[in-house]
Formats: sequence, structure tokens, C-alpha cells
Amino acid sequence: MEASNRNTVRETRIENDFHDLNNPLPSMQQGHAGLFGQARSFDVEDTQPSKRNNQGFCNKQCLIGLAIGLTIGVVLVIVIAVPVGVVLASKATGTQSSTVTTSTSQSTSRIKQVQNCLSQDITRQPVLIDTDTDIDDLWAILYLLNVPTVDILAITTSGDGYSTPFYSTSNILSLLGLVNCTDGVGVATGASLSLSPTGWIIASSILKGIDTFLTSPTCLNQSTNIFLQPSPFDAVELIISTLKYSQRPVDILCLGPMTNIAEAISRDRSIVSKIGTLYLSGGQFKSIADYPSLVPNPSLGVYPYSYKTSGSSSNVFLDVLAVQRVDDSGIKNLVAMPSGVQKQLTANLTQLNNKIRALNLQLSPFTYGLISSLAKCTNQTEGDIFWWDNSAAQLMVQMQNNATNGFCTNLQKVQSLYVLSADGNHLYGQGLSGFDQLRPNTQGLTNYTICTQTNSDLFLTEFLTTIASNRLDSCAKTYQNRFDIKLQACLNTYGYE
Repeated sequence: MEASNRNTVRETRIENDFHDLNNPLPSMQQGHAGLFGQARSFDVEDTQPSKRNNQGFCNKQCLIGLAIGLTIGVVLVIVIAVPVGVVLASKATGTQSSTVTTSTSQSTSRIKQVQNCLSQDITRQPVLIDTDTDIDDLWAILYLLNVPTVDILAITTSGDGYSTPFYSTSNILSLLGLVNCTDGVGVATGASLSLSPTGWIIASSILKGIDTFLTSPTCLNQSTNIFLQPSPFDAVELIISTLKYSQRPVDILCLGPMTNIAEAISRDRSIVSKIGTLYLSGGQFKSIADYPSLVPNPSLGVYPYSYKTSGSSSNVFLDVLAVQRVDDSGIKNLVAMPSGVQKQLTANLTQLNNKIRALNLQLSPFTYGLISSLAKCTNQTEGDIFWWDNSAAQLMVQMQNNATNGFCTNLQKVQSLYVLSADGNHLYGQGLSGFDQLRPNTQGLTNYTICTQTNSDLFLTEFLTTIASNRLDSCAKTYQNRFDIKLQACLNTYGYE
């Protein structure tokens, strides 16, 4: 019975399988019974439904198993992948930080190598002079060449002030040659156009007299060395490199428009921290309380100007934007010898001659002609001439040495700004101060220390005694020992940044 029943079941299954082949409809149409046949049954060896006919389906227990498996997989991915990602990110950050640290360390090491190569005299205060090569600029340079506490590292020139670009560098080189400082200080050529030209043009009669002051037969009539060469650096490049590689913070004396200084700071702002004090010759610091009105009046002037606005400083008015950029750059110490205060120091020939005799000084014919011929050579009256830029140079030396008996008898701290708006009309280029009382919320103010009172007798004594000494402390003994030439050689050895 048992054997017979097993055969019957198998025969029934075979028959139904052939029936399925003849009717291959989905189970949803035929139903469970129609698909497998009504005689479908199980024997001892066939205790599960046919898997062939259940492919693609998953019961409740199957779904639960899949969900559990997926959950476990996600947890494992989080547990393993996230720490690995954090470690990799940490390694990447560490690599970047290490690279930056290494690069900074290498840069610092290279700067130190260049500084050691320069063998700079750190016992004297390093100074960089930026000039527009007016005649009073030559007075200031001659004075500083003979100050034993000052080390002039470089002179940079601009042609957007009181000399034309063609003569600005040439006349400094000629001056150095005429006072026996040939090749003694590097002179680099700079800007010939201001950042903010106002339309004001200095009278050609004055410019011509300045440009040919040294050589004109009607003026000093000097023969100059035409083979003297300017620095291999341009002005902005030399300013940046001088500040970057000096072992001590460098004081800057600005005797003309600040165009070169502003361009150098814009190109490399890291040099700001290497500036000790910036000294400005000129500037205006008039209190806003002294103005009858701060409302622009078009009838008093409309931009662009064919003249300098009343009361404004020439060195500022020639490039007001450059002054604003320098003032707001973050230089810690800014000092000015205001143009209004400079007018306390009249270049009076009678006073000059009396003081030379009183001090029993012997000035060379060239030196005497240099400081006494400006009015004659530029078609101006004696009353128009003041000790402008050399007073700024002497103020710098006085403050560097903390002298209590200097010619500047009173210093004042002020906060100021210059009017830059083209709608400022007659106020354009004016230097204003005194905002704390009348306009306390004004932003962009700059801290300055200014000289407000002078002693002309002390000033003239110091000036004449120093230029008569003929010490020439800042003149390098040989061309190869000049700061800019040594700097170039050291950079060629240790590399440029």
C-alpha cells in the first residue's frame, strides 16, 4: 500500500507538471489550485512546496530577516567607515598644517639667511627716504647723510610731484655725486602718475627751475657725473625688500606724494609691521570747528581742480588717495610736520648768513648755493621759501633720539582724515581733525603725532652744523657694500620669495 501510494502521487505530479507547461498563466489568474492541480500532494521526500514556482516572493519571516540584515550592515558601515574617514581627514589636515608650517619655517629661515648675508649695522636707525626731488628734498637728504645715528638704506623717487619723471632720480644721483657720496646710496625710480590725479599742474616755470637747479648756468652751474646708475630695483620693489629684510624696523621719511609707499603696501601688506614710524613732510590737520561750514560749495571749486584747494598740503593734494591708503594701512606710528607749521621756519637769507657767521661755519660753495638759491632759480620771492622738507627730516631725528631740546617745542596727538569725495568741492584734499566733539561717530580716522610749535634758531643751528660736518655717515664706502647691491647679491644666493 505504501509503495503503491508513492507511485500514484509521483504520477499525479508528472501529469500536472505537463499540464502547467500547456497553461503557463500566472498564479494570480489561475489560482493556487489551477496552477498546481487539485491532486497536488506531498510525500515523505517532498515535505516543502516547490521552490521553482515560488521564485520572486518573500514571506513575512523573510522580510524581517532582510530588515535585520540591512540594519546590521548599516550599523557596521557607520562603525567602521566614520572613524576611518575621521582618521583620514585628520591626516589630511595634519599634512596641510605640516606643509604650511614647513613653508613658513623655510621662509623665516631664508629671511634670516639674507639678513645675515647683509650684515646690517643695527646700531643706527635704518631709514628709507621717499622723495619727489624738489630742492628742499635735497636739503633734507644732505642733512640726513651727515647724521651719525641714521643709516639711509635707500632713496626712492616719484615723478608725480615737484619734479618731472625724467629728472627725479637723476637729480638725486647728481646730488650724491656732488657731495662725494658717489654710488653711496641706492636710488630707485618710482611712480610718475598719482593714484588720484586732481588736474592741478605745477607751474612749468617752477618745475623747470627745479629740474635744472643743479646744472643750469643761471643757477648752480654744476658739472655732474652722467654715468651714475640708479638701483637695479624699482622703487616699490626696493621699498618692499628693504622693509622685509632689514633686521630692525625701518623709519620712512616721505618728502613728496605717498604714491610709492601706497603701492608697496598694496602689493605686500606684510611690510606694514616692519615700518617703525612713517614721517610725513606736510599734511593739514585743521579742526573742523575752524571751518565756518562743512557743506560743499560748488562756487568755491569743482573737481577736477586746476589749482590746489586753499590751505591743503601740496604733498597730500598731489595724491590724496595714496595718503588715505597709507594712513589706513595699520602703521603703528605716524608723525607729521604740517605744512602750516613749516611756515614758521622762513628761509631768510639774512638770518641764514648771520647764523653761519655766528657759528663760524665753513660751507662749500656748492652747499651754500644749494641752500640759498631756491628763490632765484625758480623765479619766486624770498618770502615764498621755507625750510619745508628738511624740517621734517630734523623732526624725525629729534624724535628718534628722544631729544627734549629739539627745535620742535610742542607735539600734539590728533585724529584726522582727508576729504576724498569728488563732491567735496572746495573741501577736497583738506585734512580735518577735531571730530571727537562735533562728529564723534566719524569712522576712518587716523592717529597722528604732529609738531605744532617750533624754535627757528634751534632749527637753523642744528641744520647748518650738521651739513657743515661733511661726515657722510650713510654713504657706503664701495658700490658693492651699498645696501641695495648687497641685497640683490644675497637674494641671488638664497633665493627670492
